[in-house]
Amino acid sequence: MTPEEYERWMIRDCARCGRRASKSAEWSDGPICRTCYDRAMRIRGCCPGCRAVRLLPGRDATGTPICRDCAGIARDFFCDRRGFEGLLLGGRLCERCTLTDTLGRLLDDGTGHIAASLQPLVTSLKEMDRPKSRLIWLRNPNVVRLLRGLAAGSIPLTHDGLHQETPWRTVVHLRDLLIDSGVLPRVDRQLLLYQRWLAERLATVEDPEHRRLLQHFATWHQMRRLRSKAEKGPLGRSQTNQTKQEITQAGAFLAQLADRGRTIEHCQQADLDAWHTEKLATRRTAQTFLRWCMKTGRMPRLTLPPQVINPAGLTQARGCPVWGVSYPVRARLWSRAMPSMAW
Repeated sequence: MTPEEYERWMIRDCARCGRRASKSAEWSDGPICRTCYDRAMRIRGCCPGCRAVRLLPGRDATGTPICRDCAGIARDFFCDRRGFEGLLLGGRLCERCTLTDTLGRLLDDGTGHIAASLQPLVTSLKEMDRPKSRLIWLRNPNVVRLLRGLAAGSIPLTHDGLHQETPWRTVVHLRDLLIDSGVLPRVDRQLLLYQRWLAERLATVEDPEHRRLLQHFATWHQMRRLRSKAEKGPLGRSQTNQTKQEITQAGAFLAQLADRGRTIEHCQQADLDAWHTEKLATRRTAQTFLRWCMKTGRMPRLTLPPQVINPAGLTQARGCPVWGVSYPVRARLWSRAMPSMAW
């Protein structure tokens, strides 16, 4: 069919929305576009003409939805497998039957049956509303690869096994479905996202000793702390953002130390002072890593600069020279700064 033939035979003004588009059906009230066709396939209720409770794809003279028999629509919309009246897809099967067949192909464990461990996921997906959205999701090549890998066993059906897979957004959504269906144990979402970020961040560290040290710090200090907090309640994004900043600044400190020709074991006070000279507010987050290194004997015990607040130099937004400081400290600072301030 040439473009001119397609325009002449298929493009029409929709009888329902008035939009000029490719027609999907020609019903008693005129040509119907794909959008209006899909919308009509979602309308169910009691037909005002025959009083039957069924699909109402047609329209009467007043625009009220009616069944296909009362509207004079010749085509029927009954699924050939289970007799459900609704939107039909390939092979004259309804959306749920098509979804069932698709999941059966993707989650086949090699025996012609769905893997027993993934059966709760199949049940959960089939019970969701709007199965067509699930079918669109299952067309994603990454989803196909992940589901087939889980069914075949090439991808371990564990949180750690999914950590190694990409892209992370697809993995996160699949993991949520596995958790909601009871296939995987429930774990804090922010904790899982941080583990994903950590794996990607450590992969960018070129020095193997630096990578090993950061891995130990994250495993034995940060993860223990985050898991302890997650047991008391869901983690917030600010908590994991702070933890990410600790790793980032710790890696930057190790890189600067290497540029000065030293390792963490031979770090000196001058190295710490040089690190805190510039961008103190940003680089201060590395102190958690530095204290951990001192406590575990990975570096000498040195002096970290204390947090000093200068009332005369605090000129932040909102007109308050001590904005962001706790109230007791703010009161003391105000009392000290009051005599020197010009009002």
